[in-house]
Amino acid sequence: MAFYYGIRFSMLVAVFTLLCACGDSTEKDTNFVVDESKLIISTKDGLSKSFDDALVLLTAPVNAVTTDTSFIFSKAELDDENKALNIVSALYTFSPQDLTFDTPLNLTITLANSAEIGQQLSIVKLIDGQWQPLASSNSSANTVSGQINSFGTFAVHARTIQQISKTIGSECKANQATQKMRFIHVADLHARFGFKERLFSRIKGHYQQAVTEQPYTLFTNGGDDYEKGTVAEQTSKGVATVEAIKAMAFDVRVVGNHDYAWGPAQLLDYANDDNAIVLASNTRYTGDSTRDFAAVDFSIVQVGCLKVGFFGMTSVPWNELDRPVETAPIPDFIANFKMNWQWQDIAQTIVGQHRQDVDYMVMLSHLGEGADLQIAQNVAGIDLVLGGHTHGGESFQQLDNGSVVIQPNFFAQGLTDLELTFDLATKTVADINYSTLATAQINTFDEALQTHIDFLMGKYAPDANTEIAISENYPTTIDIMNIVALASKQLHQLDAALFDASQVQTRWTPGTLTQEDFHNAFKVERQPSNTPGFSAIYQVTVSGRDLKAMAASQPDWLLLAPDNINDNQSYSLALQKGPAFNAELFFNGITFAEPQLLAETWQLLDQYARQRTSQCLYIDTNTQLNACQNQANVTVWNFNDPSDPLKADYGPSMLSYFDPENSGWGAQDTIYKTTTQLQIADLNDGASGVMAFTDHSPTEGLKITLNTPPNGDFENEGLVSDYTLVMDIYWPLAAKDIYRALIQTDAKNYLTDDADIFINPEGGLGKSTSESGYFGNTQSNTWHRIAFVFYTAPNNGVFEVYIDGELAGVKKEGEINRRWALDKAVLLLTDNNYETEPGYLNALLYAGRALTRDEIKTMAGAQQTLSFAPSTRTLNQAVERHYQSAPAIKANLWLEQRSKFFNKRGSTVNN
Repeated sequence: MAFYYGIRFSMLVAVFTLLCACGDSTEKDTNFVVDESKLIISTKDGLSKSFDDALVLLTAPVNAVTTDTSFIFSKAELDDENKALNIVSALYTFSPQDLTFDTPLNLTITLANSAEIGQQLSIVKLIDGQWQPLASSNSSANTVSGQINSFGTFAVHARTIQQISKTIGSECKANQATQKMRFIHVADLHARFGFKERLFSRIKGHYQQAVTEQPYTLFTNGGDDYEKGTVAEQTSKGVATVEAIKAMAFDVRVVGNHDYAWGPAQLLDYANDDNAIVLASNTRYTGDSTRDFAAVDFSIVQVGCLKVGFFGMTSVPWNELDRPVETAPIPDFIANFKMNWQWQDIAQTIVGQHRQDVDYMVMLSHLGEGADLQIAQNVAGIDLVLGGHTHGGESFQQLDNGSVVIQPNFFAQGLTDLELTFDLATKTVADINYSTLATAQINTFDEALQTHIDFLMGKYAPDANTEIAISENYPTTIDIMNIVALASKQLHQLDAALFDASQVQTRWTPGTLTQEDFHNAFKVERQPSNTPGFSAIYQVTVSGRDLKAMAASQPDWLLLAPDNINDNQSYSLALQKGPAFNAELFFNGITFAEPQLLAETWQLLDQYARQRTSQCLYIDTNTQLNACQNQANVTVWNFNDPSDPLKADYGPSMLSYFDPENSGWGAQDTIYKTTTQLQIADLNDGASGVMAFTDHSPTEGLKITLNTPPNGDFENEGLVSDYTLVMDIYWPLAAKDIYRALIQTDAKNYLTDDADIFINPEGGLGKSTSESGYFGNTQSNTWHRIAFVFYTAPNNGVFEVYIDGELAGVKKEGEINRRWALDKAVLLLTDNNYETEPGYLNALLYAGRALTRDEIKTMAGAQQTLSFAPSTRTLNQAVERHYQSAPAIKANLWLEQRSKFFNKRGSTVNN
């Protein structure tokens, strides 16, 4: 196996060639001295000859050559350039260099000075301008020997033996024949720690479970921990992400391209991890010598009986056009960190230096699958590549040379679980067990980590999930971009905005909007590193003539501008970062002065949303918020009066038995007793009076007569488009694994029309359409407060599912159309195909409007009494602490009425 050290020595090779041609040389421009010439290797006697005061011994066996052969010995003193390559002897040349031998010669070199403790010596040969170690090289004390098959230039290389940096599991057991080693590997987590799905704590929980099963388990991370995730990273300027990643307590991780996002100081902190070995093999720190860059080129981990070597590298940077920079010269990411993009050469050097010290060599890579495969194919000695960066889902490939190359899932959606079985006699892999696991399927949580993440979210992003505003509709990307344009103009007094709507990454759905929703729509990627995100908004100044030309050159973009543009007038214009800094690529040669940053797009939306809410308006329409209208359109039933059980506690709607055949089944088959009397579980706060319903036929069930006015997209057709249904419901164990109808929106065609909302056999709530529409997981023999919020529309309808106050999912594929709108009544617990089961109902709520996420949350889980308080107070609290710094806004009568709440005078509020 051949490995290489150092850099090319073209001048050196030229001098050696000259010596070969001229024999005794009097060349005065070099330090090479011909020590002896006209030396003979005898066919009969071979050779045993010492040189350089017996520091060098060359031994040739008999018949090493077919005829007596003359050669020259030369010496050059060690220079600084070779010292830097860890050469520790003089350079010795035997020429002619093209002379080869049928039987190897033995070369022995002794150092004039003692080698340092902890160094390993080997003879290296200069080949193609690089030092290559002899495969047969072995050392004892200060003497090194090796066999050579041809002449050339030789020296002694001293390699510091890498120390073990970390130990995993217990010590190696004597006479152990095999050992398992397991990797739990993730990559491209991209700050997904604050998500309600508890992704980080699930992943950490699986790792901890793996350690209990297999103590020789390593927790590895393929890089890109920053950006695109929770807004907490933005509000903390990256600090929350650093703390969350360190709390994960990885064993080994590599720096990814996004991990340079927040600049030198934070990268130094990010790499300084008390638990994890941080790898950055193609990165060199050139900054303040008093600061330590803790990332390393290479490290050894002792895993039981096995020494495992790790190195890892980072991919190229990306620019403000969201494109990788792959054409030379490729810049460094940030100041004080010099990058080397010759990944294969780096891998070759590291493997050459350290492969003999380890039993298994791992490249922890953030280069992407293509580069990983190329390096693994071309650099012998890499056993495993644990990758990242590709964002292409999981993959496993075993190459012809035995190297295994793995790509994990991304965005914390899943992990790779790899278990290797080693034959300890040969230190080779005898068996490979590879699997992947979706994070959502992990039911083991690291509660301590989750508590810490909750603390981080509360500390750095208290408003991450606060209801800041409400969207009346499901806006298109153009609609969202128009809102950004309005925000830019209003908050920064601009004249115009020209935006590319394809920059919208995730559309929000109707209802509650939070900082996370705004950030999801425009996830920040600080490209180039340590600059604002590529979707940030900038201001430029252009003439009216240029503004017209710019709009004409991008006809598909959103333009918000005055109706009449004066060619000779100057206009302040909002642009996204890419076009602002690359006008020549977008606007046919139009240029402008240095763009000025306004804000990240999510920040503009956040500020604008608070203004809209303070004006009691939806963010996307000029409709007044429901919470400000004092509408009496919410009806609640708690079934606590056995003498009149269907009577509403309050509200205009009416509940009755659905009995189109007038059979009288309702009073006969429906029972009203307490949970204690029925011998079923109590509610969360104790026993309660409940309805025990039967398995209804297609002509049986419950009917809500709405008595609420039409609204929303189908208002002109007399339909209630936006509405909410809440139920406290309990299914006995016998109903498990069976579909159960909940809601039938068509109260007329009940014999032919299937129910519209079900509980499926797995306990999910919703409806299957062209895309999956079941969400959450309810349990039998358990009370759950379930809620459905509908925003029906011709093209972009949505429904939301809540379980015990928490959002379980959103059906947003645009199929929630007129079918789900209500016409005077809605049916419950009935289906045309008899997909019903007996169960229990503790409470019921119908609202002739879409309740907000916070309103649902305040109702929490199933309790003895379901009650609802209008959210005006909650809405006020959501904007109260931001109100003082809100820019001046248009006068609003509702604001004048609530001015006392803010302890302000109306004239001051509305100036």
